[in-house]
Order: sequence, then structure tokens, then C-alpha cells
Amino acid sequence: MARNKHEFRPDTFREDILGKILLTKKQSQRLLRWVLFCTVCLTGLILQDVVMSRFTIFGTTTDLVPCCILAICILQGAESGCIFALCASLIYYFSGSAPGIFAIPMLTCIAVLTAIFRQAYLRKGFSTLLLCTAGALLVYEIGTFLIGLFLGSTIGSRFPAFLITALITLAFVPLLYPILLSIGKIGGETWKE
Repeated sequence: MARNKHEFRPDTFREDILGKILLTKKQSQRLLRWVLFCTVCLTGLILQDVVMSRFTIFGTTTDLVPCCILAICILQGAESGCIFALCASLIYYFSGSAPGIFAIPMLTCIAVLTAIFRQAYLRKGFSTLLLCTAGALLVYEIGTFLIGLFLGSTIGSRFPAFLITALITLAFVPLLYPILLSIGKIGGETWKE
């Protein structure tokens, strides 16, 4: 009888919900990171649609959700950022705030290509994130303008409005950077230099 007591010990179970899904500590930290990134994008969507849509500068407003998606993908790198960009742009389209279905492939491709460029040629830091996000957002706004022009939903004289939208939105990147950087450190760095 004493021998059987030492041969088998049942596994200990955690009482919280993450223990029931069988996630390791590192996996639960990474899950928390991506949930917080989604929360930042959702907050940007709410700010854009509820608050910033009431204020216009030269007839334009902000594009906070594409800015958040692009900044997160650029900050996290192409490998994990591309999946996030695809999922977030899908949610952005289905929220009804996206300019059209073309926002899904356009946001995903621009985010991934910019993240690859940043990883290949630039160092990690605020200035490179601002530069890459500015370039990616400018390409997104110009692409949105050209597609809108092709579809007949805008006119050529509205081009400066798209550029002003990109500039106004870039003013939010310095506010986003410390938040995204601190969230990105949860669960370990994905991009080692």
C-alpha cells in the first residue's frame, strides 16, 4: 500500500479560466498582449467614430484605426504583425467604418511590406516607427483616394483632404508609441536586434 501511494500523483489544476484552457504562462502573456492590442484598435475606432468625427479641420478628420493597425504591425514585425493586420482590417471593415472592402488587402499588404522594410533596413525606435507609419499611412490614404476616384465616390480636387487626414492622424502616433511599446513587451520581445 505504501508503494502505490508514491507511484501515481494526480496533476494539479489551476482554478482560473486560463488554467482550464491549458495555456502556459508565456502563452497567456502573449494572449494578453494581443487582447490589449485589439483593445487599443477598438479604442481608436470608438474615438474616431464618436469623438473625432464631430471635429473637422479643413473638412477632414482622422483615420485612427488604420494608424493603429499599421503602427502595431510595424512595431511587432512582419511575422506576427501580418496576422494581426489581416484580422484587424477584417474587423475594421465589418465595423462599418472602413471606406470599402478594398481596405482589407490594402491595409494588410501595406502593413506587412512596411514591417519587412523596417526589419531589414532600420533600427527599432520611435523615429523609425514614426517614419514608417507616416509612409504607410500616406500610401494608404493615396490608395484610398485613387480607388475612390476610380469608383467615382470622390473627385480629384479632394486629394489635399486625404493628405491632411494623414497629417492629422500622424499627430496621434507620439501618443500611441509608449502605449504600444509597453504592451509589446508583455510576453517577451518578438523582434531581437
